[in-house]
Amino acid sequence: MRISTALHTGFRLPDRYPVAVLPFYLLTAGAGVVARVPLFVGVAVVLAVLSSSGRLDTFAERIQQVDFSALNAAEPTEPTGLAEALAVVVTPLTVTVFALAVLASVAVSLLVTAAVRAGTLSAVLAAIDGGDPTLEGVRGASRLWLSFVGFSLVRVVLFGGLLSVTVALAAVLLTLGPAGALAAALVSLVGVALALVVGLLLAFTEQSLVVDDDGLAGALGASARFPVRRPVDFLFYVLVAAAALVGNSVVVGTAGFLGATQAGALLSILLVSPIFDGFKTSLYAERGIGERDGAGSGDRPTRRRRVAASTRDGVSALGRFVVDHPGWNLVSTLVLAGSILAGYAATSGYGVRIGASGDVAGVFGVFPVGTFVNIAANNWLVAAGSAYGGLALGVPAAVSLAFNGVLIGALAGIFELVPFLALVAPHGVVELPGLVVAGALGLHLGVVGWRAYRGRDGAATVAEALRYAFRVLVGLAVVFVVASFVEAFLTPRIAAFVLGG
Repeated sequence: MRISTALHTGFRLPDRYPVAVLPFYLLTAGAGVVARVPLFVGVAVVLAVLSSSGRLDTFAERIQQVDFSALNAAEPTEPTGLAEALAVVVTPLTVTVFALAVLASVAVSLLVTAAVRAGTLSAVLAAIDGGDPTLEGVRGASRLWLSFVGFSLVRVVLFGGLLSVTVALAAVLLTLGPAGALAAALVSLVGVALALVVGLLLAFTEQSLVVDDDGLAGALGASARFPVRRPVDFLFYVLVAAAALVGNSVVVGTAGFLGATQAGALLSILLVSPIFDGFKTSLYAERGIGERDGAGSGDRPTRRRRVAASTRDGVSALGRFVVDHPGWNLVSTLVLAGSILAGYAATSGYGVRIGASGDVAGVFGVFPVGTFVNIAANNWLVAAGSAYGGLALGVPAAVSLAFNGVLIGALAGIFELVPFLALVAPHGVVELPGLVVAGALGLHLGVVGWRAYRGRDGAATVAEALRYAFRVLVGLAVVFVVASFVEAFLTPRIAAFVLGG
């Protein structure tokens, strides 16, 4: 195939199929929320055990007596009393519970990420072939998740084994003096080179799983043979992959330099990843988004008009969701409110009261555009993760709500009331309802996931729910942009006025 066709397909994919394909990339954020559930449960169990045994109160008393000034000295030493304070909470039981929670989180992450990846590439292939990307993505996730789990395990074994052998050999050689150090450096370079070769040989395994549908063994073989069968295409892939890596690093680095790290992450998720997946899948499948999509392109609205229309549709979908699902919005509100009260109760009894200090009005600088963009992107990604993570029977959405609520309540418990309200209320009155709706959307998707799991609803229903959720999230983006503007530009000045600073 022409290389230009693959590149053309990659750039067209997120532009032509945003509502149909991009939900799967946001499901990646949801997968992270799902994977954190066992960890949150483990922490909750540890806190419950410590609280019931009185150790939590003892720890709070001892940690307040620790002299942390030693950490700021020119020659920092361990603060007096820190080891004794930590010994209260670090017990065989708490360590075991936390370790099990971490292992469960890793296992859940492996399973969910594999299913999402299978769905994502199935959706990309369907877009290339002119099918229904969302529907085929749901079907692909259901059909291919186990093969993708197997591929993840293969990578862990190969790269983990290679890393272990390289580190072990280098460690032994370092004990042999200067000559051994030189040999250790060479071994490390060889290990890196081997890892690169293995990575390139496995590069098209995921594409083969989706395109060829020949099982994991067949996909591994097809990927390993790709450089031999199609050397020109493979070389071009290496060049594009390197350029994409550099480009993505530049985007993320520039965003970080401007104080908008999360904006870089958002661009990576919704733009760089779909373009690269579209290019790579098109290159392997030897077909691309054809001229059929260009038919009548002269009558197609401009990108600005399409963005404006999508935004209006998103705001409309958001309004309809709030009206059509009052029950889930009420449940979400109660979960958040209850969690705020729980967080407040957990910290208010320790007698710690922090007031506002310093230049409140200038906390974000004179013109905090970077802060504004970063907060908006972060809040939207949190909302997307909560919503799409809820597809796993609604539990991750509830946990995400509870976590944010406990955090807000815990901060309220240690801050003086007036400074806290002055610093939170101006933007919170917009931001918190947005988080509530995102949580409600996740709970709604949880019902969809449960009904699909029980066989009551098919892939078409799940696909429609994913598209609908994306449209609601577009509406929520407007909410978070407003809330973030208030937080970055107005809240500090309002707080300074209220506090007289």
